[in-house]
Amino acid sequence: MKKLLAPMKNKIPSILSIFLFLIIQVYCDLTLPQYTSDIVDIGIQNANLQFIINTGAIMLLMVGISALATVGVSYFSSRVSSGYAKDLRKIVYEKILKFSNHELNTISRSSLITRTTNDVNQLQNVLGMIFTTLLFAPLLGIGSIIKAFELGTNLSWIILVTFIAVTLLLIIVTLRVLPYFKITQEIIDKINRITREVLIGIPVIKAFVRQDYETEKFRATNQEFYDVNIFVFRTMLIMMPLMTLIMNIMVVLILYFGAHEAINGGILTGDIIAFIQYSTQIVTSFLMIGAFMIILPRILVSGRRINEVLTTKITITDGEIKKINEKPTLEFKNVYYQYPGSEKETLRDINFKLESGKTTAIIGGTGSGKSTILNLIPRLQDPSSGEILLDGENIKNFNLTTLRDAISFTPQKAILFQGDIKSNLKVGKQDASDEEIENALKIAQADFVEDLNEEVTQGGSNYSGGQKQRLSIARAIIGAHDFYLFDDCFSALDMNTERVIKNNLKNLKDSSILIVSQRVSTIMDADEILVIDNGEIIAKGKHDMLVEDCEVYREIVNTQIDKMEVGL
Repeated sequence: MKKLLAPMKNKIPSILSIFLFLIIQVYCDLTLPQYTSDIVDIGIQNANLQFIINTGAIMLLMVGISALATVGVSYFSSRVSSGYAKDLRKIVYEKILKFSNHELNTISRSSLITRTTNDVNQLQNVLGMIFTTLLFAPLLGIGSIIKAFELGTNLSWIILVTFIAVTLLLIIVTLRVLPYFKITQEIIDKINRITREVLIGIPVIKAFVRQDYETEKFRATNQEFYDVNIFVFRTMLIMMPLMTLIMNIMVVLILYFGAHEAINGGILTGDIIAFIQYSTQIVTSFLMIGAFMIILPRILVSGRRINEVLTTKITITDGEIKKINEKPTLEFKNVYYQYPGSEKETLRDINFKLESGKTTAIIGGTGSGKSTILNLIPRLQDPSSGEILLDGENIKNFNLTTLRDAISFTPQKAILFQGDIKSNLKVGKQDASDEEIENALKIAQADFVEDLNEEVTQGGSNYSGGQKQRLSIARAIIGAHDFYLFDDCFSALDMNTERVIKNNLKNLKDSSILIVSQRVSTIMDADEILVIDNGEIIAKGKHDMLVEDCEVYREIVNTQIDKMEVGL
């Protein structure tokens, strides 16, 4: 909860201004009924026109001050609630950026989108209501109760009965809709997930003619969301006419019993009018508090969901070492890895070294753990057991920024960001000059780029798979790094382009290169090739030796390359 309130610390001056304007607004509203009573009991009773005019002028002044105070409350509450939402969204976003694959598997991406947007908006809305309604209503209600009792009438029991009726109504409605607010947010998560899956999988959906199935799946979820909201809002809206009915019954009771007292001389006519106004203000305060109480469960759900993100323990944390020696060596030592919730280990007893100036390659079947090995190096996830050593020091002891600055990672999926060519390549090196960018594009054979300011749409959808891979490779090699990791990022390239790029990569002679690939042609000239099967390294060595000694590698070779090409 403390983390949810953290963004409020720098907004205390604005909150104090809200309290000041609220007090002014409530004071003005509480004085108006008394002035009305004086006009009736003194001005009209004594036919004193001047008193009526003077009192009316004071009332107009009070109304004007109250209006200005209301504007002040609205202005500052809007600033506070909007600023709070902005700061909270930033805090949540920064926390999500620290998530490893483990945390992303715990809280789904679709849920994180909902929590960063819809749930934060819910808190923003309720914060505005707190300042404009929840703080105003008790002040007005308590003040009206005090003023009503100061009139000295015997009608106070009517307010008590009204309060009990309103309270019972609020309790019934709240208990009725409470369970559905959590369901609503969960359905929004589901809608986000389905929408995200459909947008990503449009080619697959079209290829297998699954449009009707996906449409029905979305329609069912959307209908579920509609039904839940209809039930909640119908239940909540019933409260308003019932509240109005209770208020009108209260006024009738006051007029009826007040008339008897007035006839008997127990109360003045003006006091009855003032009592009605104070009673109306009291019930209005109940209504305001009731409206807030109705949505409070929904806000608590949103608050818990955001707090869950903020309090999620980050499994991958910084170490203290902030310097890496020149030409470092990276070693996997008895490394095991098991995904959370998985029944078996993905990697078992992995041992190998990455040395400066050498190229190491990993090849194996789909799902054998190749990409998992690459994810362990920049600590996108940590081993279940064993160690990864950087110059003899566990990489967990290194500062994450220092460690990742030494590593260039090109993932399987070529990810481009909306902007232009220059902005995308500067992700690899922020201060890269145009000359460095053009050189990186040349090494990556990205000869299709005519202008560095060429537009890149969201996800790089205006480029083909091969073009995106070449841009991704260019981004990876633009900066100087100790380790270059290429995760099957040559798959969309033709053999000739791949060969040229690989030859160009030999210029990175002071660094260590690790290539994961399904193609034998991509890795056959590596200094060391690791053959992985079911999460274990079953063989390692150069291409010719593996062809002779490793049956799994030989089968891979035979399926891809003619025996004459490999000298068999």
